[in-house]
Amino acid sequence: MKAIDFSCKHDILLEDEQGLCVPMDEPYYRSREIAPATWQILSDGDYSYLLAGDTEAILIDSGYGAGNIREYCEQLCGLPVPRIINTHHHFDHTANDGYFDLAYMAEESVKLATIPFPSFDGIDFPRTYNVQIVEHGDEIPLAGRDLLVLKIPDHAVGSIALLDRKARILFSGDELGMPFGKPINTTVANWAALMERLVPYRGDYDAIYGGGGSVDADIVEKYLENCRAILAGTEGVPFCMPPFNNYVKKDEQGRTIWKRRLPHPGDGPKEWHDDSEWKRKLEYAGCAVVYDNRKIR
Repeated sequence: MKAIDFSCKHDILLEDEQGLCVPMDEPYYRSREIAPATWQILSDGDYSYLLAGDTEAILIDSGYGAGNIREYCEQLCGLPVPRIINTHHHFDHTANDGYFDLAYMAEESVKLATIPFPSFDGIDFPRTYNVQIVEHGDEIPLAGRDLLVLKIPDHAVGSIALLDRKARILFSGDELGMPFGKPINTTVANWAALMERLVPYRGDYDAIYGGGGSVDADIVEKYLENCRAILAGTEGVPFCMPPFNNYVKKDEQGRTIWKRRLPHPGDGPKEWHDDSEWKRKLEYAGCAVVYDNRKIR
Protein backbone atom coordinates (compact mmCIF):
# COMPACT_ATOMS: atom_id res chain seq x y z
CA MET A 1 0.00 0.00 0.00
CA LYS A 2 0.97 3.65 -0.35
CA ALA A 3 2.95 4.93 2.63
CA ILE A 4 0.93 6.80 5.24
CA ASP A 5 1.76 10.49 4.86
CA PHE A 6 3.14 12.03 8.06
CA SER A 7 4.55 15.12 6.32
CA CYS A 8 2.24 17.53 8.16
CA LYS A 9 4.14 16.60 11.35
CA HIS A 10 7.62 17.24 9.95
CA ASP A 11 8.27 20.15 12.32
CA ILE A 12 7.65 17.99 15.40
CA LEU A 13 10.72 16.07 16.57
CA LEU A 14 10.66 12.79 18.47
CA GLU A 15 13.47 12.22 20.97
CA ASP A 16 14.63 8.73 21.96
CA GLU A 17 16.28 7.64 25.22
CA GLN A 18 19.73 8.52 23.86
CA GLY A 19 18.68 12.06 22.98
CA LEU A 20 18.49 11.48 19.22
CA CYS A 21 15.84 13.75 17.68
CA VAL A 22 14.19 12.77 14.39
CA PRO A 23 11.31 14.53 12.60
CA MET A 24 8.02 12.75 13.27
CA ASP A 25 7.53 12.00 9.56
CA GLU A 26 10.84 10.13 9.20
CA PRO A 27 10.88 6.35 9.77
CA TYR A 28 12.72 5.28 12.90
CA TYR A 29 13.12 1.70 14.07
CA ARG A 30 15.14 0.09 16.79
CA SER A 31 14.99 -3.66 17.40
CA ARG A 32 16.58 -6.37 19.52
CA GLU A 33 16.21 -10.12 19.51
CA ILE A 34 14.64 -11.22 22.81
CA ALA A 35 14.43 -14.93 21.96
CA PRO A 36 15.29 -17.04 18.91
CA ALA A 37 13.43 -15.62 15.88
CA THR A 38 11.65 -13.11 18.16
CA TRP A 39 12.28 -9.35 18.09
CA GLN A 40 11.12 -6.40 20.15
CA ILE A 41 10.69 -3.35 17.91
CA LEU A 42 10.36 0.33 18.78
CA SER A 43 9.15 2.96 16.35
CA ASP A 44 6.96 5.42 18.24
CA GLY A 45 4.49 4.50 20.96
CA ASP A 46 4.53 1.07 22.56
CA TYR A 47 6.71 -1.85 21.58
CA SER A 48 5.83 -4.25 18.77
CA TYR A 49 6.93 -7.89 18.65
CA LEU A 50 7.94 -9.79 15.53
CA LEU A 51 7.69 -13.60 15.62
CA ALA A 52 9.17 -15.67 12.79
CA GLY A 53 7.74 -19.09 11.96
CA ASP A 54 8.96 -21.62 9.43
CA THR A 55 7.71 -19.89 6.29
CA GLU A 56 6.47 -16.44 7.37
CA ALA A 57 6.40 -14.12 10.37
CA ILE A 58 3.68 -12.26 12.22
CA LEU A 59 3.72 -8.93 14.08
CA ILE A 60 2.09 -8.28 17.44
CA ASP A 61 0.97 -4.62 17.56
CA SER A 62 2.23 -1.86 15.29
CA GLY A 63 3.23 1.21 17.26
CA TYR A 64 2.23 4.50 15.66
CA GLY A 65 5.45 5.66 14.07
CA ALA A 66 6.00 6.82 10.50
CA GLY A 67 7.21 4.39 7.85
CA ASN A 68 6.15 1.00 6.52
CA ILE A 69 6.70 -1.28 9.51
CA ARG A 70 5.79 -4.34 7.45
CA GLU A 71 8.72 -3.69 5.07
CA TYR A 72 11.03 -3.15 8.01
CA CYS A 73 9.95 -6.43 9.62
CA GLU A 74 10.40 -8.35 6.38
CA GLN A 75 13.93 -7.02 6.02
CA LEU A 76 14.66 -7.83 9.65
CA CYS A 77 13.56 -11.47 9.57
CA GLY A 78 13.94 -12.32 5.87
CA LEU A 79 10.39 -13.67 5.64
CA PRO A 80 7.04 -12.32 4.44
CA VAL A 81 4.99 -10.64 7.21
CA PRO A 82 1.44 -10.46 5.82
CA ARG A 83 -0.42 -10.51 9.15
CA ILE A 84 -0.62 -8.53 12.39
CA ILE A 85 -2.23 -9.24 15.76
CA ASN A 86 -3.62 -6.41 17.89
CA THR A 87 -3.58 -7.03 21.63
CA HIS A 88 -6.15 -4.22 21.95
CA HIS A 89 -7.62 -1.33 19.99
CA HIS A 90 -5.62 1.64 21.27
CA PHE A 91 -4.03 3.65 18.47
CA ASP A 92 -0.44 3.12 19.64
CA HIS A 93 -1.04 -0.60 18.90
CA THR A 94 -3.14 -0.40 15.72
CA ALA A 95 -2.14 2.71 13.74
CA ASN A 96 -0.23 0.82 11.06
CA ASP A 97 -2.63 -2.09 10.54
CA GLY A 98 -3.25 -0.86 7.00
CA TYR A 99 0.16 -2.12 5.89
CA PHE A 100 -0.91 -5.73 6.48
CA ASP A 101 -3.17 -8.11 4.58
CA LEU A 102 -4.96 -9.30 7.71
CA ALA A 103 -5.33 -8.10 11.29
CA TYR A 104 -6.42 -10.39 14.13
CA MET A 105 -8.26 -8.79 17.06
CA ALA A 106 -11.10 -9.33 19.49
CA GLU A 107 -14.59 -8.41 18.28
CA GLU A 108 -14.79 -5.55 20.79
CA SER A 109 -11.72 -3.95 19.20
CA VAL A 110 -12.90 -3.87 15.58
CA LYS A 111 -14.93 -0.63 15.61
CA LEU A 112 -12.37 1.15 17.81
CA ALA A 113 -9.09 0.16 16.17
CA THR A 114 -7.05 2.63 14.11
CA ILE A 115 -8.92 5.69 15.37
CA PRO A 116 -6.15 8.31 15.63
CA PHE A 117 -5.24 10.05 18.85
CA PRO A 118 -5.65 13.86 18.72
CA SER A 119 -1.92 14.48 18.16
CA PHE A 120 -2.21 12.75 14.74
CA ASP A 121 -4.79 15.18 13.41
CA GLY A 122 -4.27 15.75 9.68
CA ILE A 123 -2.95 12.24 8.93
CA ASP A 124 -5.14 9.70 7.12
CA PHE A 125 -4.83 6.17 8.51
CA PRO A 126 -6.54 3.49 6.36
CA ARG A 127 -9.17 1.34 8.05
CA THR A 128 -9.95 -0.88 5.07
CA TYR A 129 -7.69 -3.79 6.00
CA ASN A 130 -9.13 -7.28 6.46
CA VAL A 131 -9.96 -8.37 10.00
CA GLN A 132 -10.32 -11.80 11.58
CA ILE A 133 -12.00 -11.90 14.97
CA VAL A 134 -10.43 -14.10 17.63
CA GLU A 135 -11.91 -15.44 20.84
CA HIS A 136 -10.46 -16.83 24.05
CA GLY A 137 -8.83 -20.19 23.36
CA ASP A 138 -8.36 -19.69 19.62
CA GLU A 139 -5.07 -20.63 17.98
CA ILE A 140 -3.51 -18.21 15.51
CA PRO A 141 -1.52 -20.33 13.05
CA LEU A 142 2.17 -19.61 12.52
CA ALA A 143 4.00 -22.61 11.11
CA GLY A 144 6.27 -23.97 13.80
CA ARG A 145 4.88 -21.83 16.64
CA ASP A 146 1.10 -21.37 16.79
CA LEU A 147 -0.12 -18.71 19.22
CA LEU A 148 -2.85 -19.23 21.82
CA VAL A 149 -5.30 -16.36 22.35
CA LEU A 150 -6.11 -15.57 25.99
CA LYS A 151 -8.74 -12.89 26.49
CA ILE A 152 -8.10 -10.60 29.50
CA PRO A 153 -10.03 -7.33 28.91
CA ASP A 154 -9.49 -4.62 31.52
CA HIS A 155 -7.11 -1.95 30.22
CA ALA A 156 -9.18 -2.08 27.02
CA VAL A 157 -12.48 -3.75 26.18
CA GLY A 158 -11.03 -6.30 23.79
CA SER A 159 -7.61 -6.98 25.28
CA ILE A 160 -5.99 -10.29 24.47
CA ALA A 161 -2.69 -11.90 25.42
CA LEU A 162 -0.79 -14.29 23.15
CA LEU A 163 0.93 -17.38 24.49
CA ASP A 164 3.92 -18.51 22.44
CA ARG A 165 4.76 -21.93 23.83
CA LYS A 166 7.76 -22.38 21.53
CA ALA A 167 9.55 -19.25 22.74
CA ARG A 168 7.96 -19.65 26.20
CA ILE A 169 6.76 -16.04 26.18
CA LEU A 170 3.42 -14.49 27.10
CA PHE A 171 2.75 -11.31 25.11
CA SER A 172 0.42 -9.24 27.28
CA GLY A 173 -0.23 -5.94 25.51
CA ASP A 174 -0.86 -3.24 28.14
CA GLU A 175 -2.71 -5.41 30.65
CA LEU A 176 0.23 -6.53 32.79
CA GLY A 177 2.85 -4.29 34.32
CA MET A 178 2.67 -0.54 34.97
CA PRO A 179 5.33 1.41 36.89
CA PHE A 180 2.92 2.76 39.51
CA GLY A 181 0.87 -0.45 39.79
CA LYS A 182 -1.87 -2.14 37.81
CA PRO A 183 -4.85 0.21 37.39
CA ILE A 184 -7.96 -1.96 37.56
CA ASN A 185 -10.76 -0.55 35.40
CA THR A 186 -13.40 -3.17 36.14
CA THR A 187 -14.02 -4.69 39.57
CA VAL A 188 -11.29 -6.25 41.68
CA ALA A 189 -13.22 -9.52 41.56
CA ASN A 190 -13.32 -9.46 37.76
CA TRP A 191 -9.60 -8.74 37.46
CA ALA A 192 -8.90 -11.63 39.84
CA ALA A 193 -11.03 -13.90 37.65
CA LEU A 194 -9.05 -12.83 34.57
CA MET A 195 -5.79 -13.62 36.36
CA GLU A 196 -7.19 -17.03 37.35
CA ARG A 197 -7.77 -17.58 33.62
CA LEU A 198 -4.01 -17.27 33.05
CA VAL A 199 -2.78 -19.34 35.99
CA PRO A 200 -3.08 -22.75 34.26
CA TYR A 201 -0.58 -21.58 31.63
CA ARG A 202 2.18 -20.50 34.02
CA GLY A 203 4.23 -23.57 33.19
CA ASP A 204 4.20 -22.62 29.49
CA TYR A 205 6.10 -19.32 29.70
CA ASP A 206 9.27 -18.02 31.33
CA ALA A 207 8.90 -14.36 30.34
CA ILE A 208 6.20 -11.78 29.77
CA TYR A 209 6.56 -8.94 27.28
CA GLY A 210 4.07 -6.13 26.85
CA GLY A 211 3.70 -2.71 25.33
CA GLY A 212 6.07 -1.20 27.86
CA GLY A 213 8.68 -3.95 27.75
CA SER A 214 9.45 -6.97 29.91
CA VAL A 215 7.26 -7.79 32.90
CA ASP A 216 7.85 -9.93 36.01
CA ALA A 217 7.10 -13.50 34.90
CA ASP A 218 5.31 -14.15 38.22
CA ILE A 219 3.13 -11.04 38.04
CA VAL A 220 -0.10 -12.94 37.34
CA GLU A 221 0.12 -14.88 40.61
CA LYS A 222 1.13 -11.72 42.46
CA TYR A 223 -1.83 -9.76 41.10
CA LEU A 224 -4.13 -12.60 42.03
CA GLU A 225 -2.84 -12.75 45.61
CA ASN A 226 -3.13 -8.97 45.92
CA CYS A 227 -6.73 -8.99 44.68
CA ARG A 228 -7.66 -11.81 47.01
CA ALA A 229 -6.39 -9.72 49.92
CA ILE A 230 -8.63 -6.83 48.83
CA LEU A 231 -11.60 -9.15 48.45
CA ALA A 232 -10.91 -10.45 51.97
CA GLY A 233 -11.12 -6.92 53.38
CA THR A 234 -7.62 -5.48 53.17
CA GLU A 235 -7.91 -1.85 52.08
CA GLY A 236 -5.33 0.14 50.19
CA VAL A 237 -4.27 3.69 50.87
CA PRO A 238 -5.81 6.68 49.04
CA PHE A 239 -4.08 7.21 45.73
CA CYS A 240 -4.06 10.02 43.18
CA MET A 241 -3.12 8.88 39.71
CA PRO A 242 -0.03 10.80 38.54
CA PRO A 243 -0.58 12.84 35.40
CA PHE A 244 0.81 11.49 32.16
CA ASN A 245 4.22 13.04 31.64
CA ASN A 246 3.54 14.76 28.33
CA TYR A 247 7.13 15.85 27.82
CA VAL A 248 7.43 18.91 25.58
CA LYS A 249 10.39 21.15 24.89
CA LYS A 250 11.80 23.27 22.07
CA ASP A 251 15.07 23.00 20.20
CA GLU A 252 17.29 25.96 19.27
CA GLN A 253 15.25 26.47 16.11
CA GLY A 254 11.99 26.59 18.03
CA ARG A 255 10.78 23.19 16.88
CA THR A 256 8.60 21.15 19.24
CA ILE A 257 10.16 18.01 20.74
CA TRP A 258 8.18 15.10 22.16
CA LYS A 259 9.56 11.97 23.81
CA ARG A 260 9.32 8.92 21.57
CA ARG A 261 7.91 6.54 24.18
CA LEU A 262 5.67 8.89 26.14
CA PRO A 263 2.09 9.77 25.24
CA HIS A 264 1.91 12.80 22.97
CA PRO A 265 0.40 15.94 24.52
CA GLY A 266 -3.38 15.71 24.62
CA ASP A 267 -3.49 11.96 24.03
CA GLY A 268 -3.44 10.52 27.56
CA PRO A 269 -6.65 9.03 29.03
CA LYS A 270 -8.49 11.31 31.41
CA GLU A 271 -10.99 8.94 32.98
CA TRP A 272 -8.62 7.68 35.67
CA HIS A 273 -8.08 11.21 36.92
CA ASP A 274 -11.81 11.62 37.50
CA ASP A 275 -13.33 10.45 40.80
CA SER A 276 -9.82 10.27 42.27
CA GLU A 277 -11.29 10.39 45.79
CA TRP A 278 -12.31 6.75 45.34
CA LYS A 279 -8.94 5.46 44.17
CA ARG A 280 -6.95 3.16 46.44
CA LYS A 281 -3.54 1.55 46.03
CA LEU A 282 -2.56 -1.70 47.71
CA GLU A 283 1.04 -2.86 47.69
CA TYR A 284 0.89 -6.53 48.57
CA ALA A 285 2.45 -9.83 47.48
CA GLY A 286 5.27 -8.07 45.67
CA CYS A 287 3.12 -5.92 43.42
CA ALA A 288 0.77 -2.95 43.50
CA VAL A 289 -2.77 -2.56 42.22
CA VAL A 290 -4.81 0.62 41.95
CA TYR A 291 -8.57 0.24 42.15
CA ASP A 292 -11.83 2.09 42.65
CA ASN A 293 -13.10 1.48 46.17
CA ARG A 294 -16.68 1.38 44.85
CA LYS A 295 -15.83 -1.45 42.46
CA ILE A 296 -14.64 -4.33 44.61
CA ARG A 297 -17.15 -7.00 43.53
